[in-house]
Amino acid sequence: MGKGSVPTPKNKPGGHTRGGQGKRVRRTAQLRGSLCPQRLANSKAHTSRFISANLPCNKFKNRLVNIMPYESTRVCLQPIRGVEGSDYINASFIDGYRQQKAYIATQGPLAETTEDFWRMLWENNSTIVVMLTKLREMGRCHQYWPAERSARYQYFVSFFSAFSVCCRNLRALNYSCFVPQDGQSRTVRQFQFTDWPEQGVPKSGEGFIDFIGQVHKTKEQFGQDGPISVHCSAGVGRTGVFITLSIVLERMRYEGVVDIFQTVKMLRTQRPAMVQTEDEYQFCYQAALEYLGSFDHYAT
Repeated sequence: MGKGSVPTPKNKPGGHTRGGQGKRVRRTAQLRGSLCPQRLANSKAHTSRFISANLPCNKFKNRLVNIMPYESTRVCLQPIRGVEGSDYINASFIDGYRQQKAYIATQGPLAETTEDFWRMLWENNSTIVVMLTKLREMGRCHQYWPAERSARYQYFVSFFSAFSVCCRNLRALNYSCFVPQDGQSRTVRQFQFTDWPEQGVPKSGEGFIDFIGQVHKTKEQFGQDGPISVHCSAGVGRTGVFITLSIVLERMRYEGVVDIFQTVKMLRTQRPAMVQTEDEYQFCYQAALEYLGSFDHYAT
């Protein structure tokens, strides 16, 4: 498997392991960390850590006033001459298990920031977008992809190119992003997880683990080096769960260790409030345990 891959149980539909790897993972994996999310309580960061986010020209770009990117890890856009704050977007680089800046955690685009969102994808060669919310779910996200065949922005033209449903909880779309100024184009693949309830978390982690596997499998197939961009509404709750489990499952493959506490702790040094609620934190453990248990089931 390549970088960022998620191990899957032998004989499970769509999955593969070599030489009974499933059994070895299950036997040796160590569940580390604390089940008590209170130990991860967010400390109030000084305003000096959010300089750009707090500028008057940028405040309207933040969906929530209390969720902003740290200055040290924020995604900086290429500034547009004469436009104050044009380098700002509410998005943060997040390190993966073996790769720095493997992910971009960002809020669901607002109508006013849709252009910035596309600029971010282009400038960072991010060709995989993970959407963890619904458009009509409590106003969590503006539709940033074309409603018709194409949509024209100031610097880009986005074309809808393909639609597919890979499984019952996954909606997948392909777009071609075209820059008229230099004639370049790029395919962007969007994956939307559709089974996350409006309140709380999914009852089972199996569907979400399968979703994570599909995203990383696609990234490997198309060999793009840019980060995976992940968003929900504020870009910290479900987004944090997706990135946490992605890192945890990859570490499980290489080290046989599951350490959700330290993973979430690391994520919160790069973006505030990652894995935002106690339910989301417990869901990370539940999904990891279900995943480990699946090896016993499929390897016997």
